[in-house]
Amino acid sequence: MVVFRALGWLLLALAVAVVVHDLLTWWSEGRYPFSTLGSLWAHLDPTSLGNTQTSARRNLSGILWTWLMRPLLTVPAVPAFVVLGLALVWIGRRDGSRPDAGFLAGSRPRKRRRGLS
Repeated sequence: MVVFRALGWLLLALAVAVVVHDLLTWWSEGRYPFSTLGSLWAHLDPTSLGNTQTSARRNLSGILWTWLMRPLLTVPAVPAFVVLGLALVWIGRRDGSRPDAGFLAGSRPRKRRRGLS
């Protein structure tokens, strides 16, 4: 559950970073760009986006790229990161009934011994 929370907080931090990037672009260029997932991917690594598109069309199906990936890449980045981040934080929430897990594998609370033995 710690992994879900960590990924959720990372996605929320990415949403803040995208908002800052968009605001700085708005300040410097005078227009507010709504960054999409595809535009962020193309800004970070354009060759991997092209390679993914080519591989998906060649190995899987052109329909998969056209009907699944292309609409997914046109989703605005900030709402996508916020919704996914909050969902992961909610999935990884702590319940009050169970103890906190240890660092890697989790730990059970130890029973205290009473007496001298």
